[in-house]
Amino acid sequence: MEDFLLNKTILIVDDTPENIDVLQGLLADFKKKVATSGERALKIALSDNPPDLILLDIMMPEMDGYEVCRRLRKDERTKDVPVIFLSAKTAKEDIVNGLLVGGQDYVTKPFDSHELMERVKTQLELRHQKELLKNMNVVLEEKVKERTIELDKANKQLIVLDEAKNSFLNLISHEIRTPLNGIVGSTYFLSETINDPELTEFLDMLKESVDRLDNFSKTALEITQMRTVGKEMKKTKLNLSSIAKEVMGEYLDKAKEKGLIFRGQFADNDNMMGIKEYLKNAIDELVSNAVKFSHENTEVIIKTTVENGKVKLTTTDNGELIPHDRIEEIIKPFGLGKDHYDKNVGLGLTYVQAFLDIHNGQIEISSTTEETKFTLVFNTID
Repeated sequence: MEDFLLNKTILIVDDTPENIDVLQGLLADFKKKVATSGERALKIALSDNPPDLILLDIMMPEMDGYEVCRRLRKDERTKDVPVIFLSAKTAKEDIVNGLLVGGQDYVTKPFDSHELMERVKTQLELRHQKELLKNMNVVLEEKVKERTIELDKANKQLIVLDEAKNSFLNLISHEIRTPLNGIVGSTYFLSETINDPELTEFLDMLKESVDRLDNFSKTALEITQMRTVGKEMKKTKLNLSSIAKEVMGEYLDKAKEKGLIFRGQFADNDNMMGIKEYLKNAIDELVSNAVKFSHENTEVIIKTTVENGKVKLTTTDNGELIPHDRIEEIIKPFGLGKDHYDKNVGLGLTYVQAFLDIHNGQIEISSTTEETKFTLVFNTID
């Protein structure tokens, strides 16, 4: 017999002394308690140390075994203590009734001692396994609570860090704007008043650098705004084609300089809800890239489509191939980490992704040796 079973206590309930003597001898290896009435059985079972199993006679005066079992099942202390009924009642309805009131097993008298011992061990083992499982669940619940608390703390720390980061970016972006405005104004003023060729060349380089820094600070500021309060900003009904045509018009001269065929293909009712300024800037980024990175004397297509509840804007150019394994990198800040199309790596496509995040949009990118496509996808509206 397993060692853990020897520490179990069995309550024997029977009003016949001879039966008690037989059971005590049979269960000599166990701890035992004895009751000769239902009332006495309940008093022992509902004590501070309830038994691990109860052998319960049915036919007893004043309170029968069925009623004892019912009361045991109603009390929190004994509701899970296994009960094996011992009875001379062999009718099927008696057995069923014993199981209905909460008994785990039913053995008829006279019983086979070997069979009874096996049933006792089976019920004790089942109870032992249930207790182990219960204790394991308690431990697991505690571990889950501890882990939840740790994750909650970590999440709060991340929120604080994210807020600090956004506040820092917001502060830096604003602080850069003030001196930049002065530098930009002074640079353009000097370029109009100086005629010396060497100084003019130097000023042109300065203007280009200042303009790039100016654009960078504006982009960084708007990305910060979108990431912090973008989802709360008011959105209005926008027509994708109208804004795309407006952006195209601003790049006609640059396209002409490279000998590009600049074509627009626009759908009807390509409407969406959005923030116009940010949408225009996002489209501007894609069109700017398409013009900038296209080979000379090729074609650039700006196209909108409406299908399956989605409105899409796609730019197609015949520029350099973007390696497939690096496509996901280009929407990250300074994503490729090295020169891609030109010597610029920056925030342009990060801006586009921030815009998409607050408009529940997606970006699709594909690139082959023949063409590169960037597609913005939004939910359409009537």
